[in-house]
Amino acid sequence: MRHLDRPAFGQTSVRSAQWRTALFAVATIALGFVFSASALADGEFDREALLMAADESVRADIQSADRHLLIVRHARKADESCNALDCPLGENGLAMVARLDALLGEPDFDAVYSSGACRTFETALPAGAVVQHAAAPSAPAMCGGGMAERTREDAIADALGSDARWSFVAEHSNTSCNWVAAIAGEDALAGTLCESGQLTSADYGDVFWLYRIADDWHVTVLEGVFDIAE
Repeated sequence: MRHLDRPAFGQTSVRSAQWRTALFAVATIALGFVFSASALADGEFDREALLMAADESVRADIQSADRHLLIVRHARKADESCNALDCPLGENGLAMVARLDALLGEPDFDAVYSSGACRTFETALPAGAVVQHAAAPSAPAMCGGGMAERTREDAIADALGSDARWSFVAEHSNTSCNWVAAIAGEDALAGTLCESGQLTSADYGDVFWLYRIADDWHVTVLEGVFDIAE
């Protein structure tokens, strides 16, 4: 007679198989952690092409940051003398947007901001779904129709209060630096193209990369990285 407190041979085999399966699962998870740690050790980054465009001296700091906010001036217009809200991008401007698209990579950014001008809106499109704000208090119209429900100050406050890892901003030569100063502080403008408080009419294709480490914002500039000169 078989003792009731001993498993039959078939039950022992089943339990052994279950143990082997469990051990295999644990080993697989452990290996996953090892490979993940190796990937981090190798310096993998979620936007590698963008990282490689930064100066090597700041890449390690950028990799350690928990938030990133990129600010650009709009791409080149079809007519440099046109300053209306509906001024379109020119051929070179569209080529700049394509270059920017390749630089930003995938997936879309968590938050994307632009003024209501078509040139800033079109420049911001590669980053993802754009939320427009008024280009100026007297110019609330948005590219594509409608009126902006928030000001630039509202947009900056939204970006500051956000926990988005990746944010993108497209602005104008006289407003891009306002974003840098509002988020990283006036001192962050020193030694950059924003040192005078605004960009010059010749400054195109620059990316102001703001990154946060331990609640402090830092700035590096990718100068002319997506420009295509006329």
